[in-house]
Amino acid sequence: MSYQRVLDAIHLRPTDRVAEQENLDHPAFMRELIGYDPWSNPAQAYIDTYKKLDVDWIFGIPKRTVRFDRGESSRDGADGIRYTEWGMTGSSWREDFAFTDIEDVLNYDPMTLISAEGINQTIQNCRDDQALMGDAALVSGLYYTTLFQFPIMTFGWELFLMAAASEPERFDRVLRDFAAVSCFNVAAWAKSGFDLVLLHDDIAMERGLVFHPKWYRKRLFPLYERILEPLKANRNLRVAFVSDGDYTPMLDDLVALGFDGFIINNNMNLAEIARGIGKDHFLIGNVSTSILTFGTPEDVRLEVKRCLDDARPCAGHIIKATADLPHNIPVVNMRAYFDAVNDLGRG
Repeated sequence: MSYQRVLDAIHLRPTDRVAEQENLDHPAFMRELIGYDPWSNPAQAYIDTYKKLDVDWIFGIPKRTVRFDRGESSRDGADGIRYTEWGMTGSSWREDFAFTDIEDVLNYDPMTLISAEGINQTIQNCRDDQALMGDAALVSGLYYTTLFQFPIMTFGWELFLMAAASEPERFDRVLRDFAAVSCFNVAAWAKSGFDLVLLHDDIAMERGLVFHPKWYRKRLFPLYERILEPLKANRNLRVAFVSDGDYTPMLDDLVALGFDGFIINNNMNLAEIARGIGKDHFLIGNVSTSILTFGTPEDVRLEVKRCLDDARPCAGHIIKATADLPHNIPVVNMRAYFDAVNDLGRG
């Protein structure tokens, strides 16, 4: 059972094959696998695809589809959201924010974001998706705005960075209130009965951290302790962390905070991390989506082998293409990837 495989991995128990987490959005490959047009019934197409591939862990079944016209690569949506072509779901981002200066940021009240109805609906959606997947895959909670991500998405990068750098003491109040919102939401996840919750926070970028490490240790991670409390109080629950970019300089701090597992991006040294913390933490990743996109099928197979070899000291490795599996990966490489995971992952 695929659910059982990833459950064993996050509890550091042996598995018959490497467990796998993927976020796949590739209509052409899906059509080849399931034998019908995925656009005709997207939700069922995702379910059938993940089952066919024996993927063990997913973040949910997409509820939104955005179909682009030929030659169209992006379009405007509602409420200042813009979509870029990305499989069937579209990748969304906000271009317009309601804040114009630093004072707007420093006077903002994040507590207005607390919504019992909102978090309960999110959790129910996850339960519904798990019911649809059954024991074929674990559907985890994914809490996206742990703390650093909240001001990014609320104010935009520029105003967030300006306020945090120019008025650090006043901005601390805003961060504390965002943390209170996350405490409320995470407490609901802790009581939800799920086996695994993933906390997302983009504390780094491709070339490394956004702020000096001292900033995270002084202003962010003490608030993480509060956010993690209800999750760590549930002894049956495992908590994983994910960030964009290379967050290696903060990895020891995150371990000390009590995270059980980490998504290791492909610009991080999986071999070194596996030797350091892999015996008592599960690690997810770190296959390069770039190699899957621009390499040959043999390159893909070698990348899977490299990843599995690097992760060998880890008691609970879960393989993943860390920048996901979007529609522009050649179908032949998608085939090569899953064939390699199935073949080499049993070693």
